[in-house]
Amino acid sequence: MTRGYCMENQLTVTNNSDAQIIGMFLDTKSRRSRTTADVYSGVINEFFKYVEYKAFSAITYADLVDYSNYLAHPDPYRDPVVLAVSTQNRKIATIKSLFKYAFKIGYIPFNPAEPLETQRVDHKIAQRILSDDELLAIILAAQRKSLAHLLMVYFLACTGCRESELAQLMWRNFFIGPGGEICVSITGKGNKTRVLKIVPSLWDIIVAYREAEGLTSKIDPRNKSAFIPNRFGNNYSRQTIWKMVKECVETSGISKNASPHWLRHTYATSVAQDETANLWRLQHDMGHAAISTTQGYVHIARGMKDTSVDHVGYLHQIEKNIFSSHES
Repeated sequence: MTRGYCMENQLTVTNNSDAQIIGMFLDTKSRRSRTTADVYSGVINEFFKYVEYKAFSAITYADLVDYSNYLAHPDPYRDPVVLAVSTQNRKIATIKSLFKYAFKIGYIPFNPAEPLETQRVDHKIAQRILSDDELLAIILAAQRKSLAHLLMVYFLACTGCRESELAQLMWRNFFIGPGGEICVSITGKGNKTRVLKIVPSLWDIIVAYREAEGLTSKIDPRNKSAFIPNRFGNNYSRQTIWKMVKECVETSGISKNASPHWLRHTYATSVAQDETANLWRLQHDMGHAAISTTQGYVHIARGMKDTSVDHVGYLHQIEKNIFSSHES
């Protein structure tokens, strides 16, 4: 067992030394994000199962190529049967990172994963942006389900947060800013913290939800309760949030097979469409480690400018529809 990341029930390897190295590697990832470490652990488990739990020192470049080919071809016993190229690349990158770490600390004499290559992926963010009508349909579908569904969808749409960030939010993360505005402190990748303003319409839904659940809506930095608690009083998991938002997409009537992360893409692109938008501010609000990631949204937004409304416009339209339906 290594400090930080618990390997119990996470990994199945036959060599204790290998298990220790993997635990150390995952520990470096858990310092940035527990979710990332869990994903890496699953991929590493899959890889060692595929190579029949060979020891690190016995794994060859041929084994790695075989694993890469396995990922690239359909497998009726795998879910999903066919993996997206981006998923294949993520798994290969995980294994490459593991072997790079083992080589760096001197655990293996050379790195057999070094020449392993990932596949080229076309930039698909532009295809994962919702129109105003599609976003409104998802929000109205959430409203029909429950206040919890509505709050999750609307929070992601109004802040551009990741589901994993929403899953970590506590009530004490909310505070009143120097200008009297409601703000929230978000902890993202790399345990980096950023502060976002809460628009009034989102705050109204937050208050409505918490009051309906018998929870306080008074801001209190000492209140350590979950922001959106489940029936046990704990935070909803990232997976549960994903499923609940996905339910709203599936019942919204839109034709796109959108995932919750599309709300983040839509938010960033909508903000970037405003030529007065501050690129560095958008990078901060999105929690991007590299400015190049933010620039990608700006590039897409400028190309869509003639066919899309600005960020403020879409929020106003959504607010009008939500609150008019509440009144009726």
